[in-house]
Amino acid sequence: MKRLSKAKRIANRLKNKYKIENVEYAIVAGSGLMDAVVDLEDITMVDYKDIGMPKSRVKGHSGKFIFGTYCGKKVAVVSRVHFYEYADMAKVRLPYEVLANLGTQKVVLLTSSGGINKTFRVGDIMLISDHINFTGQNPLVAIDDLEFVPMTNAYDKSMFEKKKKIADENDINVRQGVHIQFLGPSYETMAEIALAKAMGADSVSMSTVFDCIICNYLKMKVAGIASIVNTFSSDDKNLDHSKVLEDAQKTCKKIKIILTKLLQEEF
Repeated sequence: MKRLSKAKRIANRLKNKYKIENVEYAIVAGSGLMDAVVDLEDITMVDYKDIGMPKSRVKGHSGKFIFGTYCGKKVAVVSRVHFYEYADMAKVRLPYEVLANLGTQKVVLLTSSGGINKTFRVGDIMLISDHINFTGQNPLVAIDDLEFVPMTNAYDKSMFEKKKKIADENDINVRQGVHIQFLGPSYETMAEIALAKAMGADSVSMSTVFDCIICNYLKMKVAGIASIVNTFSSDDKNLDHSKVLEDAQKTCKKIKIILTKLLQEEF
C-alpha cells in the first residue's frame, strides 16, 4: 500500500477531526500583520504542533492555522514557516501542500518588508508585481514530483489589477514593484541593498519568494502585498524585529480593506 504524504495525512486529520475542507482562499500573514486579516466567522484554530507541523520560532507568527468563513467563503489564515528557522524546504512547503489537499486555489501573501525604492516611506503598501530570488535556494529542489514551473505570471495579473482597483476606489495610496528575498536571518548590508536596488528590486524581506514559487508549483494563484516597515534611505540603520512588528501595524488597516473587498468580490 502506498504511504500517504505528510501533507495528505495532515489534511485528512483536519477534515476528519476538525471538519475542515473545501478551503478556497488562504491569507499568509507576515510579521505583525495579523490585524490586517479579514474578520472571519465560525473560526477553528489549529495549533501546528497538534497536527505534526513545525512550531514557529519567530515572534509575530502564530504557528497556527485559522479556518473560518467570510461572506460564506471558506478562508484559511496561515502562519508562514521560514527556511532560516529549520533549514528544511520540506517544512517551508508543508503549509501550502496541506492547503492544496484542502482545495485551496488562491493565496494572498503578506510580508513585512524593507523599502529599497528611495521614494518609499514607513507605512506604505506595495503591491508585488514580480520578484527576484536572491537566496541561492529554491523550495522545489529535490521535490518528489520534479517539474519545471513557469513563473512569468508568478503574481496573478488579474488579482493584481483587482487589488489596484480596490485601492483606487477606497483612496488607498499603494505602490507597486518588485520584491526580493534574501535568505536571512541576518538583515542585509548596505552593499547588498545597493546591489538589490541595481537589480531592480523595490522591497526586501526574508520570505514570500519561496512561498510564491511553491504556490505556483501547486497551481494556486498568488497575490502579494508588502508592508513597508523600514527604509534604507533613512539615517537609522539599526534594524530591530520588535520595531518591525510595531511599524507593521501602520499598514494593517489599509491592507485589511483591500483583503475584505477582494473576498467580497470573489477574487
